[in-house]
Amino acid sequence: MRIQARLRISLLVSALMLGISAPVWSQTWQDVAGDLMSPACPGRTLLNCTSGQAEQWRELVRQKLAQGESKEQILRYFVEIGGEGILAAPPKQGFALTAWLLPLFVMLNGVGLIVVLTRRWALKRPQASVEPITDHSAAAPSAHQPSDPYLDRLHRELKAFDE
Repeated sequence: MRIQARLRISLLVSALMLGISAPVWSQTWQDVAGDLMSPACPGRTLLNCTSGQAEQWRELVRQKLAQGESKEQILRYFVEIGGEGILAAPPKQGFALTAWLLPLFVMLNGVGLIVVLTRRWALKRPQASVEPITDHSAAAPSAHQPSDPYLDRLHRELKAFDE
């Protein structure tokens, strides 16, 4: 009997030390506040805004959670007040679904375009015919072939460099 009592006390103390005794809704209000945009700080969520109005909204979220409302009900309440623009991320339904699918569509098309263009350029590349050089005179420009002025200049500069 004493062992069971000690075991229960030790489990209770362990739970308190681990923070399990914290209210369940404390994490949920942060989830809700992270999903709502601040009414006073443009580009910031309700969780990150330091304005007084944002603090009032956070307190309203806490009160609604304490009354037993779910996250979805609270988000729906704020959407009714401020429209869908109050949400930090667009809903994944209806026309707003394009905000989620368009980046994926653009990336897939970009990858496809790169693959197609790479293959097309690889096929258009001229294949150089490699002929073995049997004597060293073939490497030097011949007098009877029409000469390239840049190639002639290169050979002159190489000869001058050797001297």
